[in-house]
Amino acid sequence: MRAFPLFVAAISGVLLLTQGSRLFAQEAPTRTFRQWVGGQEVGGASQEAKALGQAREVRNREWMSISRLGQEIRQEVDQTARRAPDGSLTFTWRLQLSKEPFEGRAEWSPADPGSLSLHPLNGAALRTQVPAGAVLWPEELDARLMEAARLRRPIQAITFSFPVQQWSTLTLAPAGPDPLPGFPDAVHFTGQETQGASTAPVEAWISPSAGELRQSTELGGLTILMQRAELPPPKARAGDTEGFFERTLQRLPPHPFQPWLRSLTLRAEGAVPILPEDAQQIRLPGGRWRLVRAVAPSAAEAAQLPVTGSPTGEEARYLASSPLVPFRDPAFNGLLQRLALPPGLPRWELAKRVTSFVFDWITEKDFTVGFASALEVCRTPRGDCTEHGVLAVALLRRLGVPARGVTGWVGLGDTLGLHFWVEVKLRDRWVPVDPTFDQAPASAFRIKLGDTDLSDLGSVGWDSAALAFSGVRWIPEREGTAPWGAGTRIEGDQVTASDGSRLRLPGGRWHLDHGALTLNRIWSVEAVSRPGQTQLKGNRRLAGPHTFREGWWDPATHRLWMDLGQGRWLRLDSVSEVAAYQLLDQLMAPTSSS
Repeated sequence: MRAFPLFVAAISGVLLLTQGSRLFAQEAPTRTFRQWVGGQEVGGASQEAKALGQAREVRNREWMSISRLGQEIRQEVDQTARRAPDGSLTFTWRLQLSKEPFEGRAEWSPADPGSLSLHPLNGAALRTQVPAGAVLWPEELDARLMEAARLRRPIQAITFSFPVQQWSTLTLAPAGPDPLPGFPDAVHFTGQETQGASTAPVEAWISPSAGELRQSTELGGLTILMQRAELPPPKARAGDTEGFFERTLQRLPPHPFQPWLRSLTLRAEGAVPILPEDAQQIRLPGGRWRLVRAVAPSAAEAAQLPVTGSPTGEEARYLASSPLVPFRDPAFNGLLQRLALPPGLPRWELAKRVTSFVFDWITEKDFTVGFASALEVCRTPRGDCTEHGVLAVALLRRLGVPARGVTGWVGLGDTLGLHFWVEVKLRDRWVPVDPTFDQAPASAFRIKLGDTDLSDLGSVGWDSAALAFSGVRWIPEREGTAPWGAGTRIEGDQVTASDGSRLRLPGGRWHLDHGALTLNRIWSVEAVSRPGQTQLKGNRRLAGPHTFREGWWDPATHRLWMDLGQGRWLRLDSVSEVAAYQLLDQLMAPTSSS
């Protein structure tokens, strides 16, 4: 689970004012800014403007290094705007979120003022309409801000964020003079900035003579501050030591069989976001939502073949290539060879195989990657949920299966956090799969906020997910028809989950205490998602002497992973090697259909 790309969308919008030039002289010194997130200094920005003969150039750089669950992630943005003597504008940008950057260029001409031509690297050229009153040249934006500060009047500015390819609208109203150290003429403004589907509050301090000095906003409950380097740093506040990503996590009551749940009911406390409704996410009265695991495909759905030739209609959007999923690159040929798919496979079989393949392909499952394209993941198998998602979408589209990304939150163990997964089109419905956990269909405990065709970074929607998450708390109330935690039944040497799955150990003694399940008062037992190579590193691969059921046992931690088949896994702790062999042979795990 992760949310780093929201800073791409949110910060590039929040730092809207810093993208505007504050320099009007033909040559001026570089101005530097420092940035704090939640009271912790994480980066900054710089800006320089210079004359190139009769042309003009403005360069803006932003950099940020933040900690996510103990791992450092660095983001860099470099944008350059050039104005030719005839008034035409060219822009180049470079956004570094991982090993390979997102890059592109754009052009605007006074002969066609209503159109901006974009050329992202690894993507098709496109044109976007320029809204009336929009500001493209950075120094024009700064001139408007300084004039608003001098006249103490409101201002609305529409600008374009090239890294996420979205228009932003900033609305500010003067709140009165508010001198800052070294800038006695500073004027305080309040308002908001809207980019895509997200809106954030903004405070700005602007000098009529020196331009913007400071900007502050809120995101996910954290204060984001950017200010001139010569200003004194902000004072520390209570709670500043807690990082942003840690604040996007919510604790859940433990449940021994959470990944196996067929359905559950959640009650929302606080500001409930607008959520889509479908067969997996059903609105109930009283701020409650029922989450359901997608039913297995029908015979007709399972037999549906992939799209061949040029797609038409709605499916074309979810079979398109983009800078995030450039599946036509020859590098994907190697992955297709590794997949070794027999001809004639239907959509659902392709979806299952791609889901498992991507899980196995990304061997380094960590949080150090900000946001990588599918092409980078193809070359460097590293990352977390977004890297799994974009690669799966790219491969599915290459194979003719309409696929899209989904942003939302997933329940995993005792934690609910931001997540990204995939949906595939089967006849008249979208079925969720999750390559991060090798689930097809995906588990039920996931709250969908929205989907994306992955046409650009701005379409991903991490900013909206984080803002929605910060205002609501989700309380599990029911699993199936039973109260939460009451769906697990113990009868002698057998325990039954609410989905009908059973575990039986002849002569065994099960005990359930506040969601914690133990066997023989020694071994803790929990249903989990499929473990990755990192989790199995150093483990011994075992097999039951009689059943040949496979498992992985860690001699250092005495942890046993058991593959029960049909996508079900168990994790048992405090297990000796002798006991591991016995459990692999004797623990019976029939399903409700067995």
